Amino acid sequence: MIEQNDSTNLLLDASLEASSPSFGVSFYLEGNTISRITLFDSPSFYCNIYGKSPLKTQILNWIQTYLKKQEPPPLPLDLSHLSTFTRKGLLAIQKIPFGSTASYQEVARKVGDPKAARAIGNVCNRNPFPLVIPCHRVISANQSIGGFGYSLELKMNLLAFENKIPTSPEEIPEK
Repeated sequence: MIEQNDSTNLLLDASLEASSPSFGVSFYLEGNTISRITLFDSPSFYCNIYGKSPLKTQILNWIQTYLKKQEPPPLPLDLSHLSTFTRKGLLAIQKIPFGSTASYQEVARKVGDPKAARAIGNVCNRNPFPLVIPCHRVISANQSIGGFGYSLELKMNLLAFENKIPTSPEEIPEK
C-alpha cells in the first residue's frame, strides 16, 4: 500500500518497497487533469503530487496498480497544448502494455507514418507524461535500448521492473 502524508508526498509501505523500482515521480495537477509528470533519481520509489485536485486518490490507485506490476487504468492528461502528431504518437505509446515493448518504427506505423521513426523518438524525448505514457517501452528496431529523455539507466530500471529488458519488440495492440 501507499500512504499519503501531509505534504502530498507518497511513501511506500514495506510490502511494496522491496520490489519497487528505484526512481521518483512528480505529478503536477491543474484542475481535473495532470499537466505534466517528471521523473527523478531516487534510491527507492518516491512520488510527489503538486496542486489541488480531486485526482490525488486516482493517482494513488494508479501507482499502487503499477507497483503491483499490473496495467494501471488511464489517467486524465492535458494533451491540448501538443501538436496533432505528438498527440497521436503519445496515444499510440500509451497503448503499449505493461511488460511489453515496441520499436520507434512500430509506433510510427501505428500513427500512419511508417517513415517517422525519428520523429517518434523526438516525441518520446519531449513526452510531458513519462511513466503514464510509457516512452521507456519504446526501443530501437534492432532491439537495443534506444534513447530516453531521462537517463538510460532509468530506462533500463523501468524495463527491468516491468520484466521486459529488450530482447524482441512486441506489436502495439490495435485497441
